[in-house]
Amino acid sequence: MKKTYKHLGQVIKEFRVKADLTQKELATKLGYSIPQFISLMENGHSKIPLNILGELISFLKIPEKMVVDLLLETYKKEAREQISSGRKKASGM
Repeated sequence: MKKTYKHLGQVIKEFRVKADLTQKELATKLGYSIPQFISLMENGHSKIPLNILGELISFLKIPEKMVVDLLLETYKKEAREQISSGRKKASGM
C-alpha cells in the first residue's frame, strides 16, 4: 500500500500545482490549520481518509476514475498476495 500512497501523493501534488494552490491554501480548504498534512500526503507518508480524498478530487479537479482505478488495482494485487499466502500456509508449504 505504501507504493499506492506515494503514487496517489504525486497525483495530488501534480493537480495542486496545476490549481496554483500552496500546501497551506489546500490545507485551509480541507479544514486543517497547518500544511504538514498535505506534505505528508504528497510524499506518501500518510494514509488519506476516503472522505478527504473525495474533497481533494473536487477541489483539485482530479479525475475520480484515475483515483479509483489506482486504489482498486492496488487492492486487487494485495488481495491476491494475501490469499496466496493463506493458501500456502494452509497446505503446509
